[in-house]
Amino acid sequence: MLSSVLLTAKNDEGLKSKINCMLEYMTRWFSANGLPLNMEKTNIMEFTSSYHQNEAFQIIYQKKIITGTNNTKFLGLELDKNISWKNHVQKIIPKLSSACYLVRRMYPCCNLNTLKMIYFAYFYTVMEYDISFWGVSLESKRIFQQ
Repeated sequence: MLSSVLLTAKNDEGLKSKINCMLEYMTRWFSANGLPLNMEKTNIMEFTSSYHQNEAFQIIYQKKIITGTNNTKFLGLELDKNISWKNHVQKIIPKLSSACYLVRRMYPCCNLNTLKMIYFAYFYTVMEYDISFWGVSLESKRIFQQ
């Protein structure tokens, strides 16, 4: 089961307090529903601008230290704490390169309809997936230049 929570606070102490309360609530909810909360797979990411860099974010919950991460994978998207999409773009460029290679290799022996099916199956699906989230950025422009 995949869960995500988005919390906001005016300062780090308020955020840590909210995170601890939410972890306690989630632990009780998971337990009541016969599910374990896997702390090894739990990620905490503090979203910040690239101008506001601070030290590593840490939470202590049930005598375990949960250290904030700079990037994580969520529903196939590579998110980073600056929301720059650099990691996501780097992840999909090889997939798009493979799709381009496949279309080039199949071009001499396939008709236009088959090539369109290959394009939509291998290239378009990668490009279309959550493009509305990452939109136009410096990193996304790299994809269209490949």
